Amino acid sequence: MNRDKNQETTPPHESKTVTFRSVALACGLMPLLAWWVVTAELVWYQSHSTGLSLFFHVTVPVLFIALANLAWKQRYPASALEPGELLTLYVLLSVAGAICSHDFLQILVPMIAYPDYAANPHNRWEELVLAHIPSWAILTDREAETDLAIGNSTFYRWQILRAWATPLLFWFGFVCLLLLSLLFMNAILRKQWTERERLTFPILQIPIQICSNLPNLLRSRGFWIAFVIAGGIDLWNGLHVLHPSLPMIPMIEALRFQDYLIEQPWNAIAGTNLSVYLFAIGLIYFLPSDLAFSCWFFFLLYQFELVLTSTLGVHDLPGFPFVREQSAGGYLGLGILTLWFSRGYLRQVWLTMWNRPGGLDESGEALRYRTSVFGFLLSFGLLISVGVYMGAGIGAMTAFFVIFFLYGLAIARIRAELGPPAHDLYSTGPDVLISNAVGTRSMDDSTKGVFAMFYWMNRGYRSHFAAHSMEGFKAAQASGQSARSMFFAILIAIVVGTISSFWALLHSLHIHGYSGRLAGDAFAGEAWFRLSAWTDLPFPARIGATLATVIGGALTFLLGVLRRSFSWWVFHPVGYITCSSWSMQKLWFSFFIGWAARVCITRYGGRSAYLAAIPFFMGLVLGEFVVGAFWSLYGCLTEQPVYQFWG
Repeated sequence: MNRDKNQETTPPHESKTVTFRSVALACGLMPLLAWWVVTAELVWYQSHSTGLSLFFHVTVPVLFIALANLAWKQRYPASALEPGELLTLYVLLSVAGAICSHDFLQILVPMIAYPDYAANPHNRWEELVLAHIPSWAILTDREAETDLAIGNSTFYRWQILRAWATPLLFWFGFVCLLLLSLLFMNAILRKQWTERERLTFPILQIPIQICSNLPNLLRSRGFWIAFVIAGGIDLWNGLHVLHPSLPMIPMIEALRFQDYLIEQPWNAIAGTNLSVYLFAIGLIYFLPSDLAFSCWFFFLLYQFELVLTSTLGVHDLPGFPFVREQSAGGYLGLGILTLWFSRGYLRQVWLTMWNRPGGLDESGEALRYRTSVFGFLLSFGLLISVGVYMGAGIGAMTAFFVIFFLYGLAIARIRAELGPPAHDLYSTGPDVLISNAVGTRSMDDSTKGVFAMFYWMNRGYRSHFAAHSMEGFKAAQASGQSARSMFFAILIAIVVGTISSFWALLHSLHIHGYSGRLAGDAFAGEAWFRLSAWTDLPFPARIGATLATVIGGALTFLLGVLRRSFSWWVFHPVGYITCSSWSMQKLWFSFFIGWAARVCITRYGGRSAYLAAIPFFMGLVLGEFVVGAFWSLYGCLTEQPVYQFWG
């Protein structure tokens, strides 16, 4: 589906990739980076690294390790880390970052400590919530619940450790099973994406440059000019936060529409802002031009839709025009479209499994296709079985995980082919789509309870594991290393990253507590308030919302087919499905600037000008990342608000 050949950058030469020391170094850094992410994103609710496609809390440490490695190589060249090892370090830390992200375990830990703690006779949660969820999957010790909510305590006490043991062991096993199933899915599709279609993985291009081309990058004048501009602005704005008497350089919300659009129908888009994110402009430069165009074009079209519905008065219909549901359908449509375009390859996989003619060479695969397929089917069945054991119906759980994996497939495809700076699908998980389709009146309360228990992994999808693990396979392929070694390295990252995440969350929240956090009690109660409403006031099927989901899926499928069929078709389905997202609200103007810069450079300078400008746009990314990471760490260590370049 990708036609933009200018996207290619020079991969690192063949070298050692997955080595003991690269994996050990990654595992050693995982707890430290998990603490950083938890403290910044959950405790202080600032500088959300895991809300981006390229984690700055991973990119910056890898950059400094690469710089130190250059100095070490001058004196001890034989023992210096090779480019492939640095790339492995980046992949494993990114996988661990996805596990500890704002849309994954950061939601789970406070969530399972909340329902028993918050239940009281007034909210009737004993009958509306606790009666429909398994007690062994949540925290039920009053002292442990209070310590996590209020803070000023420690996790390192026998009574607290014992209280957490059962729910943590269960969720640790569930998380590993869930991520293993996604890894099996990626192992099946690896060859199709990385070798046959040769998808360019734009997000991975910057780490590749850091790991393999850093000396040339440091010698580029354009890189340093951009680095100083981006970093200098963030440094100055950070000083402004600490010393408000200094003037601020307006970058974020430089223009707020609500200050000017106060009358109907224009107030329908009053929530839109004009912001300039220099790191995003740098990342967008690596995107195919048709995607960048489609993103800002469909965003403006979405704004026009809001104004039109306000003019017609249709905005009074609850939920209309169901933009989230349209986006959800779009993600499902993209997942189905990906499978449809891969149907020939999947048929060959099937033939290979049974040693029939017309199969594939599987010698370079992470696992034999038979192992990957049966591993995926077994883990998929176990996930359904866990949901059924917790109390849900088998039909509901099957539909739930089918939608979940289609989402994961779509997100991985978006990142592999297109690489937007950020992507999200807020509060439109499988639980929402199923409840819209059948209504909560026709669902039994135990199924609603299991949907609530799985809320943490479906609240948002900004840092999905499927995308980061597939990038690991691409990194191995770009470095000339076997996919098998990367597969098992990612397995280690899953285990160590999950343990590190649980430790960082419990350590930090026992000190600071989650109650009263800027995140709204760390999102601990969202699932339970919704479950209480679903059981107390069930609603019928929402036909309009479900119809919007179907329409969104159909339009996405149609846009994908048209783009594949006609070389002149510039409207990309990803632009449509992301136009109403939280991230696009922030990034739409940066998409326009990045698109315009790329189009002008390639049109008037050609491929040579495009390649020559790469260091400048990398400088925009790394300049903002380095200074932004500095402010983030400074805020965590000094426990005070700091400047946020993103969040």
